Amino acid sequence: MTVSYLTIGTLFATGILLRAAISLHSYSGENRPPMFGDFEAQRHWQEVTVNLPVRDWYENTTDNDLQYWGLDYPPLTAYHSFLVGKWAQLKDPAFVKLHESRGITKDEHKEFMRNTVLLVDLLVYIPAILLGCYTIRKTILGGHVAGSDVLSMAFAVLYPGQILIDNGHFQYNNASLGLMAAAIAAILLERQLFGAFIFVLALNYKQMELYHALPVFFYLLQWCFRSSKGFDFAGGIWKLVKLGSVVAVSFALIWSPWIGSIGALKQVVHRVFPVARGVFEDKVSNVWCIVNVFIKLRNYPNSFMAIVCLVCTLLTVIPSGVHLLFRTSKRNFLLALLNSSLGFFLFSFQVHEKSILLATLPALLLFQLYPLECFWLLQISTFSMIPLLHKDGLLLPYLALTLFTLTLLKLSISALNNFKPVGKICTIDLFTIGTFLQSDGSAKSHRINRALVSSFYGSLVGQLLLLFAFVCVDPPAQLPFLWPLLISAYSCGHFVLFFIYFNYRQFFSNDNQMSHEERGKRKVK
Repeated sequence: MTVSYLTIGTLFATGILLRAAISLHSYSGENRPPMFGDFEAQRHWQEVTVNLPVRDWYENTTDNDLQYWGLDYPPLTAYHSFLVGKWAQLKDPAFVKLHESRGITKDEHKEFMRNTVLLVDLLVYIPAILLGCYTIRKTILGGHVAGSDVLSMAFAVLYPGQILIDNGHFQYNNASLGLMAAAIAAILLERQLFGAFIFVLALNYKQMELYHALPVFFYLLQWCFRSSKGFDFAGGIWKLVKLGSVVAVSFALIWSPWIGSIGALKQVVHRVFPVARGVFEDKVSNVWCIVNVFIKLRNYPNSFMAIVCLVCTLLTVIPSGVHLLFRTSKRNFLLALLNSSLGFFLFSFQVHEKSILLATLPALLLFQLYPLECFWLLQISTFSMIPLLHKDGLLLPYLALTLFTLTLLKLSISALNNFKPVGKICTIDLFTIGTFLQSDGSAKSHRINRALVSSFYGSLVGQLLLLFAFVCVDPPAQLPFLWPLLISAYSCGHFVLFFIYFNYRQFFSNDNQMSHEERGKRKVK
């Protein structure tokens, strides 16, 4: 099955149209002085980078008050801010005038900023995520379609979480996520050195790409020492040198303005990894936010909590990385990316609500392999951000996009019924949506799938009840944050279960998860 250029064009147009519609709504911090919000943070970085010398971008000076949205992302974000800032100067110098542009609320400026996000969607994110979907089908499914090509691409392009945060709340997650999707595609297409270079770009755009770093490291490490004849030490050392050189040179070029001074370099690192902020912010759907209800974690020193978080995170994510090293497959690579990012979100230090987008990227790419499970994860990930979206006035767009994707799922089931993946048959008819699952036809598989489908609907009912309470029911006076906390706890419970489930998929389903390429190699042997 092939996807026509008309279909790709339609997906592009629909994706941009929905994003443009969301862009008409309010943004983070709109008309809320003195700090405003993430919209102002991104604008202020443009102001700083176009008016100050590079060495002062991360320094606290009379012209750069780091207490007012100081740069705290790696240099590639700063370079992007500089380019956008130069564009802003051409449109209207008032957009980025030093000191005087803070909190600007011109409609022309809002339109300009919204269009800069749409441009990244058009040039980076949407092409990269579509390339990733195509690569999964080509390299893992061997050209065979698991479900619908168009459906998997549609959900990848139209995922509500990314649209609401980047085009609603306002950020440029589409840049780092798009680069990461391109890196995954390159690695799966056996362009490892190029993939490593693109991953370095993603990591130097947002440090949260560390969520994906361990699987990339282990997968590329085994590639270095793998050959058609088995383990190759001498050839592996040469590959490792080439890989290390690509990474080192890329980092050196990106960080070159600060490399000449240890003090300047330490300042950038200090800004990028701000331990002083605490273990988490607001109500985030991870383990520490829930533990904080019973044990007040902010009573402990941040340095101590940072070590606790680091140890717990490594204990949860290293097993899947080591497993990937010794049981390497392209499917396991994607599963390890998902497991690592979920582990980081649940246990790492200084987690934001928006960080769940790091876990949704591999889920979007795994959609063709585990459609219902990934759809469920994507759906609950958007639900987990309801308190943030409500604060930004984006609750109605959330409801509209959620209903849109659920409707798209329902309408697509009839199409999925026409697909009988090789070696599989669809046997579940429970609530119609059961055809979205694959089964080997056994009674055990039938029972498991019935339980999975029933759980999915139960989850939706729980979300609906919590949403109703959040919007319509006043919390007790002594518990003013009850509903955001319950939404976080409910979502966190889902994420923990998904973390367990996809680790199980990686560790115990290897015999049934060989790629088309790997099966071919075994037949040759």
